[in-house]
Amino acid sequence: MKKLLSLMVAGVLAMSAAVSEAKQPPAPTPEPMHAHAAVADAGGLYHCVKYKDLDNVACCAKPMIVEIADPCWKPDPCNPCCKAPCVKVQICVPDQCCPPKVKCSKDGKHVSYDFGKYSVDVRSKKGYVEVNYDD
Repeated sequence: MKKLLSLMVAGVLAMSAAVSEAKQPPAPTPEPMHAHAAVADAGGLYHCVKYKDLDNVACCAKPMIVEIADPCWKPDPCNPCCKAPCVKVQICVPDQCCPPKVKCSKDGKHVSYDFGKYSVDVRSKKGYVEVNYDD
């Protein structure tokens, strides 16, 4: 009887431990923490982004959504004056009150955000967007 009771207690303890582990949400991961994002999220972010020099991201960075020319867009030969539509990508910028100096190319395929010590270059390339961090 004592063996049966101890087995039942051990089983209940094991099940309660498994249930408590399953209820805890996973730890959040800051964006961007990977070299290639291949999945679009519900917020409408572009799905194919390559992040370079992540070690140059500011230590107290916060996420910011920016727009860049769609890298998959091809001009319509019947209407050559059309501008490329924009896609949204997430970048990490220093958490400070001063706005960045923004430089944009004529075609909208290169946008640079200069925060003084830190800068972020966003480029629309063939089929993907490249985000490069500089310090």
